[in-house]
Amino acid sequence: MDLDLTHRGTLVKSWLATLHGSKLTIAPRLDEPLPGWGPLVTTAVAWHVAYALFAYSGALVIGRQAAEGAVGQAVQQGGTPALVIVTLGFWWGGVALTTLLWWAKVRQLRAAGRA
Repeated sequence: MDLDLTHRGTLVKSWLATLHGSKLTIAPRLDEPLPGWGPLVTTAVAWHVAYALFAYSGALVIGRQAAEGAVGQAVQQGGTPALVIVTLGFWWGGVALTTLLWWAKVRQLRAAGRA
């Protein structure tokens, strides 16, 4: 399978398939065809609901155990808005980190002439 990782549509599908697919990995898979848009978007939405719930539970834990931490105290004192901000920070921080790792691998594959 030869994926063109310079084509924007292929890049988006590769990102969705890599980070939200059935086989979780950081590196783009060049050995199999990309699934269609429908299954990719459905799976991505399901994963993001799970990510958001996990981030929310992490923000709740931080807010409940605020005895010494500045962030925990800020979450406790800030109430719901602070809880939402910390949740979004965890959620989108994780998305950004995995996307950066995926992008670094795409650039490595491009430099090696494999994509």
